[in-house]
Amino acid sequence: MSSQIGELLLRDNLITPEQLNAALEYQRRNGGRLGTILIELGFADDDAITTVLSRQYGVPSINLAYFEVDPSVIKLIPVETAQKYMVIPLSRVGSTLTIAMADPTNVFAMDDIKFMTGFNVEPVVATESSIREAVE
Repeated sequence: MSSQIGELLLRDNLITPEQLNAALEYQRRNGGRLGTILIELGFADDDAITTVLSRQYGVPSINLAYFEVDPSVIKLIPVETAQKYMVIPLSRVGSTLTIAMADPTNVFAMDDIKFMTGFNVEPVVATESSIREAVE
């Protein structure tokens, strides 16, 4: 998956091949998600990463910096669970809970949250750094 986001960012001219190589080298040495690394190194911003992740995963994206989370909804997922899965609950409509996730392909996270809350889970993608900030 990581190389795919890199390829998409290159194709859209959002990063250079040199920046991608530097980020991949950093990832090899230190681990972590490529999108988060590109943001930390100053090669890309949250909006560019979430747009590409949205396209990569086929789910809507959200920039949490511009989103006010409903305090009653935030309580639906314990902080430990939010940190473990890098998720944050955003809204609830009827029996559907919309959550922002760094990895919307994480079926285990969605299943756990569905079991824990009793709601159907609808994922949207956000950057790991913005979710971490929102959880804290």
